Amino acid sequence: MNRLFVLFSGMVIVSVGIVGWKYARPASPPDAPKVLGSTAVSDQTHFDALNISTEKTTQSPTPSPLFSSPTPSIQMPLVTVIDGPGDIIEGDIASFTWHVDAPPTTIRTTTVYYGTTSDPGVLVTQASPEQTQYTRALQDFMDGTYGVPLRFVGSMPMSTAGTYFYRGYARIGEKHYWSSERNFAVTSKLKHDIKVSNFPTVVTLGENAAFTWDIYGPAATIGFTAIAGGKTSKPGKLEATVDLPQTPYAILTQDFTSGSIAVPLRFIGNASITDPGVYYFRALAFISGKNIWSDEYSFTVK
Repeated sequence: MNRLFVLFSGMVIVSVGIVGWKYARPASPPDAPKVLGSTAVSDQTHFDALNISTEKTTQSPTPSPLFSSPTPSIQMPLVTVIDGPGDIIEGDIASFTWHVDAPPTTIRTTTVYYGTTSDPGVLVTQASPEQTQYTRALQDFMDGTYGVPLRFVGSMPMSTAGTYFYRGYARIGEKHYWSSERNFAVTSKLKHDIKVSNFPTVVTLGENAAFTWDIYGPAATIGFTAIAGGKTSKPGKLEATVDLPQTPYAILTQDFTSGSIAVPLRFIGNASITDPGVYYFRALAFISGKNIWSDEYSFTVK
């Protein structure tokens, strides 16, 4: 009796095992690429992922902070002087290179403003050129149409000696953008000059009067220098374009009116005056196609 019970029980156990194998065996897992979020749901295996809805949603997933795009910074316009003149000689060309950096746009004016008075510190975008100490500007790009960012090159002759202060400038929209301030020096060009160093103030009628004058400047060869004078004054500075016929003067000394003479040099010449009165005179030299005049002086003949 006992043996039959055990056997029957064993059959039941086997029968249950067969039913369980046939109806409770789970399906084969899907291919890995089709498993969505298999590691995103807590306490689920990759098989449980099949129960997650695969319907499309209109809600955008929140990006991970580790891979989020950085917020772009706003680019402020900037004017920078790339190159400027060093110390130059009077009459030379001063050249400038500057860069206008800004988000792509079109401007109408950019230049270099300069002057003999410094305007130090930072110039704000509300500071117009008229509010600065700079009195002059390059004219190359004052009025036009220029796409920036762009590099600019401009130049100008410097005809007056002195120290100059300058900044690059651009007007973008309604604002004024300035570079930092820089400076350069213009030195005087070595020129020929002539000065009377000794002369009589009173001359006796008919006697010789001695005059001494000096010619300064770079080495040159001249063929004419003299004391020129007369009874009519021509005051003021005489430019190199003024020649003898444009004055009331006549040649008083004949010592160095011809030949080949190396200068710089000191000259002493004599004149005999036969007519009494007050005489106005200057030293004159003709050098490299220019008339070089001294200041005007006077003497009296009695």
